[in-house]
Amino acid sequence: MQYITLNNGIKMPNIGLGTYELQGQKGIEIIQNALQIGYKLIDTAQMYENEKEVGKALATQSLKDSNLHTNDLSRPLQRNELFITTKLSSNMSYKRAWQSIEQSLQNLGLEYVDLLLIHGSYVNAKKMYKACEEAYRKGLTRAIGISNFYGRFLEDFLDSVRVKPVLNQVQAHIFFQQHTLQKFLESKNIHLQAWSPLACGRNGIFTNKTLQSIANTHHKSTAQIALKFLLDKGISIVPKASSLKRLQENLTLFDFSLTQQERDSITQLDTNKSLFGWDCY
Repeated sequence: MQYITLNNGIKMPNIGLGTYELQGQKGIEIIQNALQIGYKLIDTAQMYENEKEVGKALATQSLKDSNLHTNDLSRPLQRNELFITTKLSSNMSYKRAWQSIEQSLQNLGLEYVDLLLIHGSYVNAKKMYKACEEAYRKGLTRAIGISNFYGRFLEDFLDSVRVKPVLNQVQAHIFFQQHTLQKFLESKNIHLQAWSPLACGRNGIFTNKTLQSIANTHHKSTAQIALKFLLDKGISIVPKASSLKRLQENLTLFDFSLTQQERDSITQLDTNKSLFGWDCY
């Protein structure tokens, strides 16, 4: 696993498990499998309605007793080795946002999360973020950030905050590479993280000829090439997976390197347009 250092000094894995639509017992089992094969970052949200499933997956792995075992059964995984992200959903007042933070912690069965995001550019985003800042000061989260913030709204928002967001989680993939946004965020020392880094399987991503050619060269899948490209751009990723095979595949991205020519050819696939809305995480 590789890590990036966020602007407040904490380290975050650059690959995590996105948990959108991972619900019920099946969802719990997928999250458990992810933890067992080496995932450290688990990304959830109030909107996903599965914080309790994430909490159950952590609890059944004896997290509270620091006995969360990886595939290396000789060494238990400590809580401080995990990175749990959740997000505040819908438009809330400061008071309601604070109550919502407490509810998320209760759902997850945790004393703190590692990253707390505002899920969208809501009208009350500034009030909600003040609750996040207070949670940060009180140690209920190790970092705070935003998701789906763009343009003038983003600029005005950044001018109003006391604690700079550590990242902005947005739609980013080979067809929507977010060059302009990433450049702006880098100028502010804010990281860009990608949700739906495999474009929700749309636009023929898994059969794309450019990706297939590169994948054949490296004996990898087209999905692995698409994810590796984002990592090479300095973008962290939280792809969703529903099978052990895909979980393992999404994590196996550090045993090969893309050439500059290969990266350039993938760059040409950018349409600079969104492929979908929030219906596809």
